[in-house]
Amino acid sequence: MNRPVHPPLAVTLFLAVTTLAGFIGNRRALGDEPPADSATPTTVQIAGQSVTLAEPTLGDESDADAQRRLITPLLRGLSFNQFARDSVVAPVRIYLRYITNEAGDRLGHDVHVVFIIHESLQTFSDQDIAQRLGGEVADETAETPAEVDDVSAETLQGLGINDAGPQIRYRKLDFELLDKVRLTGLLRIAQRSSATQNRIDVSLVDRFDNRWQATDGREAGGEYSGFQGWLTATALAGMDAVFVEARFVMHEPEQWFAGSNYVRSKLPLVLQQAARDLRRRLKRDQ
Repeated sequence: MNRPVHPPLAVTLFLAVTTLAGFIGNRRALGDEPPADSATPTTVQIAGQSVTLAEPTLGDESDADAQRRLITPLLRGLSFNQFARDSVVAPVRIYLRYITNEAGDRLGHDVHVVFIIHESLQTFSDQDIAQRLGGEVADETAETPAEVDDVSAETLQGLGINDAGPQIRYRKLDFELLDKVRLTGLLRIAQRSSATQNRIDVSLVDRFDNRWQATDGREAGGEYSGFQGWLTATALAGMDAVFVEARFVMHEPEQWFAGSNYVRSKLPLVLQQAARDLRRRLKRDQ
């Protein structure tokens, strides 16, 4: 019997609308995101509409003051020192924005998450960012190890894909969303790194037969497209710490939750928990 593929941590962070319920997020940490001054847009198609996915807040800035000036507008009233404190429960800032069409109909979500972990980028690199943020390190608390399913060369060739290699991986996705929707498909996960920043980009492979299927007893399902995101870990100058930032856009078909705020109400708690779990893992491994 085929076992479902458990998404790696980076994908879980992007698609972190799992079975956890409720919303306990700080209202001041949630809202429309301040506009970026120097974003380089990437176009994503969601329900026939072009949506821009901004680039990371931090680039090659090596000066601590410059980094703080860029990060501070995202903190919504917090001081940088409060945001950067060394604690598993240190603040996580989450910004949610609905994606709508010209008629005002909701098509999906634009999600932006930022937090800090107290570990050097060098340590992160030594462990391999694909393992740290990709979740390939086995979870000792899980009943079974996380399963990683790389796609065969034959499958990729059949799709006309020839860029797979050490920095670009393809993985099957089999993910249940809030116990109501099952997503299956193919993900492209690209990794790049520099002396100051590691980055993972994740997107659905459009040429693959990506699907969604209701799992709550409804006879509903269909094709699925419209998911793309990135996650970065950037060294903070003058600190033994890393600024982690994730941003993704995702399509939410109206049939999923009948146009309710179900997804939006669950995301903050799960994203916050994902950040805390990463911090706990890093402290445990020190």
